[in-house]
Amino acid sequence: MLTVMSFNIASGKRIDGKLDLELTAQAIEQGQVDVAGLQEVDRNFSSRSRFWDQAKWLSNRLGMHMAYGPNLVDRGAGGVRPKREYGNAILSRYPVVSFRNHDLSAVEVHPEEFEPRGMLEAVIEMEGFRFSFYNTHLSLIDEEVDRSLTEIIAITTDNPLPQVLVGDFNAAPSTKHIQRFSKHFYNAFGSGPYPDTYKKQGDHGQKIDYIFHDAHFQSLETWTIDTEASDHVPIVAKIRNLQNSNNF
Repeated sequence: MLTVMSFNIASGKRIDGKLDLELTAQAIEQGQVDVAGLQEVDRNFSSRSRFWDQAKWLSNRLGMHMAYGPNLVDRGAGGVRPKREYGNAILSRYPVVSFRNHDLSAVEVHPEEFEPRGMLEAVIEMEGFRFSFYNTHLSLIDEEVDRSLTEIIAITTDNPLPQVLVGDFNAAPSTKHIQRFSKHFYNAFGSGPYPDTYKKQGDHGQKIDYIFHDAHFQSLETWTIDTEASDHVPIVAKIRNLQNSNNF
């Protein structure tokens, strides 16, 4: 069995806006997960997160292997200080064999709203079984979500390894984006009901965070974590590998 999580940690800020990375760690612990995909993770980014390397801190605090994929990068200060980075992280109880960050294209029609997007991929080895774990955070702009999904489908189609993909898609289950993506991957929550995963009111709905997997896996159980650690709700799925006799 493999327990996986998707969690937009909002740079470690609680729902009330106060920085509390320990509460973030406790929420991940509560899920008893093997692999977690985290979005909105700061590394030396700004005073909002005390210039901490949040990915490293969480990795050390939880005793998990870590991969990080920055989407916003600012070298700053002529290279005197560490790079300011903001992006996605993957934490794993099992070794990360390799990882890479896939840049996703932007749509130039909204330059004032531009934020680089990406998808972090980690190849994880669990007791001799290797699989790709993807983690992404998509745009608030429909055109960019559509283009990103086209690129994600192309990237994952070319990968022969079993695959799990999690993230903040900024799109509700009823949208064309999720309907389209569900033709390529299985939603761990099946046909629903889907949990509300965003606590604030927004144009893109409250059901915007997902766990997907390919045909190598079967989803056995799904649940959410009750926490004030973020404006997003951590979602968790227990899945099994259909091709492994040990049920990993």
